[in-house]
Amino acid sequence: MEKILHQEVQLSPYEEIQKLPLIYRSAYDLKKMTVSDQEALLAAPVEKIPLATLRKQQHQMSLHTGLPCVLYLKNMNYYTRNALLNEGIPFVWEDHQIYLPFMGTLLDENKRRALPSCMQISFLTQKLLLTALYQGWQDISVTKAAAILDVSKMSVTRCFDELEALDLPCLKIRRRARRFFADRDKKAMWECIRPILSDPVIKSYALKDKPDIALPMAGTMALAHYSLLDEGEFPIFAITKKDLAAVDVSADKRSPAGEMPQCVIQELGYRIVFEDGAAVDPLTVVLSINETELSDPRISMAVSEMLEEHVW
Repeated sequence: MEKILHQEVQLSPYEEIQKLPLIYRSAYDLKKMTVSDQEALLAAPVEKIPLATLRKQQHQMSLHTGLPCVLYLKNMNYYTRNALLNEGIPFVWEDHQIYLPFMGTLLDENKRRALPSCMQISFLTQKLLLTALYQGWQDISVTKAAAILDVSKMSVTRCFDELEALDLPCLKIRRRARRFFADRDKKAMWECIRPILSDPVIKSYALKDKPDIALPMAGTMALAHYSLLDEGEFPIFAITKKDLAAVDVSADKRSPAGEMPQCVIQELGYRIVFEDGAAVDPLTVVLSINETELSDPRISMAVSEMLEEHVW
């Protein structure tokens, strides 16, 4: 800290520990910090604490002690860093950065590009995660991932940036090099990444006639392909934006509202070839089925059957 601040920093044990609830006494290594006659509480988490909890506890420690509470963090990602900066929460990132807004101090020791703020991942990142889950990726670099997905290394670098920003456990950083490690328990990995995955269906087209080209099954039709579920009243097919030009989905080709279509075409944000390629991959199928459909016991049972048989 003194190296970055270029001034003396005095640290001493925080002696008024009784002002704090027990949970804070055990969860943090607490010191009183004095810089330029300004006192603050320096709180270093004993173990890794989620960002939402850090926010709340930092505020509470300031209220209980009457001192500005500065978080001292050793292993922090740039997503957390940006969140703390945006919310004005003081922190010291060991060997990287010091942010003391109550003193007007923002100093950066190591210059590195900031990761993008990431609230929702891209379709390519979603494809990467699902492909990694299916294939059980272990120690996969940007170069290897780009080769597997048949995209540029720059595209995968952006995917890794998103995963690092979200602090997902599958991305490991070794000497600045990032490697992807899928959880060997596929069901556990699915439960971990499910909250950040989105519906892959960009748009649906109900058509008067079936297309002349072969397309993979999608939606509940794909679910029926993987299970004992009935196929439904009309077929559902998938197509990516790149291939959409091969099918005429203009207004005069669409079924009028209220009439039964001959088929439905779902435009998907990505495509993962699974098994024989006859249908959209199972996890993408799950993501494309809405809550109303999943509330049907027949469909929910078929989903469980599909995942047990084809994924787990």
